[in-house]
Amino acid sequence: MTMRTHFDIDYILKAIVGVASPVIGIITSLQEQVEWTLRVASLLVGLIVGIMSLVSMIKKLRNR
Repeated sequence: MTMRTHFDIDYILKAIVGVASPVIGIITSLQEQVEWTLRVASLLVGLIVGIMSLVSMIKKLRNR
């Protein structure tokens, strides 16, 4: 058994590909759920921004 004393680029690239492949597979299989989650999250952020704008406008009107 030999120990590596330095990192060679081939070893690093194999490690990156070995880790990235399953992650890409999981993302691909869950793509519909991820898309649905992002759509709902963006809708919620839009609603929050709209409510904050409405509250700000009401406060400005009351201060007049």
